Amino acid sequence: MNKLLNKTLVYYIVSAFVLLLLSAPSYYWFSRKLYIDDVDEAIQLRKDDFIKDALNTLTTSDVPTWNRFNRDIRILSDTVSKVRESIIQQEFYDSGAKELEPYRVLYSDVEIEGAPYTLMIRLNLVEWEDLVETTGILYLIILMVLLVGFVLVSKIISSIIWKPFYRTLDLMESFDIASQEPFYFSESRVVEFQQLNKALEKLTRQNLRAFQSQKEFTENAAHELQTPLAVFQSKLDLLLQSPDLTENQAEIVQQLYDAVARLSRLNKNLLLLAKMENQQFADKEDLNLNAMLEEVLPYFSEQAEEKNIQVEAELDETIQVHSNRSLAEVLINNLLLNAIRHNVQDGSISISTKQNHLQITNTGKASALDADGLFKRFGNPSQHANSSGLGLAIIKMIADLNQWEIDYSFSNNLHHFVVKF
Repeated sequence: MNKLLNKTLVYYIVSAFVLLLLSAPSYYWFSRKLYIDDVDEAIQLRKDDFIKDALNTLTTSDVPTWNRFNRDIRILSDTVSKVRESIIQQEFYDSGAKELEPYRVLYSDVEIEGAPYTLMIRLNLVEWEDLVETTGILYLIILMVLLVGFVLVSKIISSIIWKPFYRTLDLMESFDIASQEPFYFSESRVVEFQQLNKALEKLTRQNLRAFQSQKEFTENAAHELQTPLAVFQSKLDLLLQSPDLTENQAEIVQQLYDAVARLSRLNKNLLLLAKMENQQFADKEDLNLNAMLEEVLPYFSEQAEEKNIQVEAELDETIQVHSNRSLAEVLINNLLLNAIRHNVQDGSISISTKQNHLQITNTGKASALDADGLFKRFGNPSQHANSSGLGLAIIKMIADLNQWEIDYSFSNNLHHFVVKF
């Protein structure tokens, strides 16, 4: 993508180029006219000087000598030309160049000792081909100067006039709504930049207030739901243990119990997200990721046995990370739980640690997942009864908090999740 300044510069250059081309004929015509007028003026001056200084001292016998030593001011017989007292353009053969050369010529009547003569004064002109070539070269030089000048001026203008704009742009790029830290734009003397800064400042403050309200609502709602959910779940436990329940009633109560359990997990996940957004996991320490994996693998292997899933672990390279232990455990647990829940019967899971990469590969749905909504909250709805729709969103947030990268790909009917530390 082109910068606004570069696009403007291109328009300036194209406009200047077109204007120069359109003005070239006019420039040539005016240059030619000024040149001819200057030559004609010089001819008139020579005529005046001849009449004033030489005509009164010449005799008829001096005419041949005069013509021998004066190439461009000659005294000719009276019948040489019928054109009098006007400057015309003629061509004369140049023996040195061996070609016809253009001249501006004046024929004027004079008398020497009472005899009529014609005074011819001529001046050589630059050939029109040379004038066109000179004009073209001059225009090319002007065009190159304009190009260099436009670029240099644009750079200077960019560093001065556009400086507030780029400062505003840098602030917007660094803006993190989760940090809840408002920022202020610097003052600018340009009205448009000042209006832009005020509009952006108002917009960011509104977004911060809306985000804060959303976080407070999510956190408060999660806290408030914990107690009634716990009571509801305990009552369902007591009801399931009642000997008076019929088989049909027990099945209904079990369905309610499963729904409450899922709602409780959803509530805990929402609360966890709210805590992460509020930076409540600031304590960090050096962790051995391989040791953490080896610790939880037996528990998840037991869960995988229900679907007869083969779990293979190749923990070749030790990965050391600096993170909050609780968040690192949640990331590992969610990745492994995701690989089990969305796997198929008699499937497989492969876990490997190489070059600061944790990769978990599993069988599952025979097509790629929606990569755009995969790590968004409820962006990739799951049909699994125990899934809250927030597991991958939590993984993504943990990775972002620690400046890790999480990638997903699908190849050879396998789903690949890679965390780059």
